Amino acid sequence: MNPFRFGNVVTGRYFTNREKEIKEITSEIKAGQHVVLMSPRRYGKSSLVNEVMKSSRVKWFRINMELIADEVDLANYYVKNALTLSKFEKIKHYLKNLRVQPYIQIQPTTNEIAVSFSAEKRNISTLLSDTFQLPEVIAKNIKQKIVIVFDEFQEIRRISPILERKMRGIFQYQENITYIFIGSQEAMIREIFQDKKNPFYKFGRHITLHKIDEAAFTDFILKRFSAEKIDASKIVKPILKFTDCHPYYTQQLCHEIYMLCENKSPTPGVIKRAVDQIVTEHHADYSRWWNTLTNTERKVIIGISSGEGNPTSQEFIKKYGIKSASTSGSVITKLIAVGTLIKKSGEGMKIEDPFWEKWILKNR
Repeated sequence: MNPFRFGNVVTGRYFTNREKEIKEITSEIKAGQHVVLMSPRRYGKSSLVNEVMKSSRVKWFRINMELIADEVDLANYYVKNALTLSKFEKIKHYLKNLRVQPYIQIQPTTNEIAVSFSAEKRNISTLLSDTFQLPEVIAKNIKQKIVIVFDEFQEIRRISPILERKMRGIFQYQENITYIFIGSQEAMIREIFQDKKNPFYKFGRHITLHKIDEAAFTDFILKRFSAEKIDASKIVKPILKFTDCHPYYTQQLCHEIYMLCENKSPTPGVIKRAVDQIVTEHHADYSRWWNTLTNTERKVIIGISSGEGNPTSQEFIKKYGIKSASTSGSVITKLIAVGTLIKKSGEGMKIEDPFWEKWILKNR
């Protein structure tokens, strides 16, 4: 069995380190402190929260804001998840107090609930008020605290302009609900929670999730390979050098290396084969990403992938035919916001996905 997993929420022996963060967040939610958890995509935020919930043993549910279409869709998922926290026979009691009544479907064999509101525009505010207050009603009834996790919370601004104020107006008075807000677009999350003019200003404790410490990651990789009787001592350092200790890409590369291992003591040559294999397998995806870029964005990406230094310098702008430093700066801001580029302390810009960077260099 492959000792490495990526792409989904991981748990147990597949989960990497993060003991410090688990203790920190567990302590905060036990104290009823709301938490804002930030990091670039694929750093393992969702997996971390899963581990926290498992160790805390509290009732909780998660709303992935990326999958929500509008306010009514949010109410559907919110009420459905909230109702699962209480006994099945209590459902009717909770629903009768909603001013906008949903259509309910119940699977008889599993008691699984499907909730569907068809609220008119004039009823949206009432629907949201009842929806956001329901978990507090349930928490008081079952005499237990509840944790609600909003994944990719920055999507709130895409869903509706009224949600921030509506949520804050209700959340701030709840005594039995603790909220965890997860965000991967750091600039937007910081604006939501740190800008004085915004409703969620200073609403929770801010925690930034960083890459895993190299020593801890080294130990994890060696142990996971060792579990399959593979000595990874010769390859662990070049693996982490290529991935820069990024949790997702490290697991992805190690997963592929395991698939290609032909002996119990692999050498660094297997890393190149694994990287080439991943780049080939994802050619269609990488090509599609490339084709979504404007010409100026492509020029910036090409320069950065080639190690050309500061994208706003006159030398860079002249070499790649970019209109001005401000044009390049605007492109960089956009690409950082969407997660294509990351800014490394003291090292300038870097392409977030090392495999896509290899694809660009290979195909050029």
